[in-house]
Amino acid sequence: MSLTQSLRRILDDRKITVAQLARQSGVPAKTIYHWLAGQQPRKIEHLFRICDTLHLTMEELYGRTKKDPPLHLSSARLNEQINAGIFEVILRPYGKCQDDA
Repeated sequence: MSLTQSLRRILDDRKITVAQLARQSGVPAKTIYHWLAGQQPRKIEHLFRICDTLHLTMEELYGRTKKDPPLHLSSARLNEQINAGIFEVILRPYGKCQDDA
């Protein structure tokens, strides 16, 4: 299950509006609406705030059940995946190295 589907289900089950969740968590409502529209989160801190507010684990927020295989991601790896595609790295020479001088 995707974050979009799971978050929509959680909000419906708990009868919470996006505005209420935004107010309680401190995550901008616009950000939550983007997630509900299918956009991937850009800041892991927002996910943690939502989890804390809803008293959920990250796995529960993403709709994973105990039947699903365990998620083996370090927080650094999870942050990499969340931020994937946002930055482009261009490698090119930048002047002379001090070792070359």
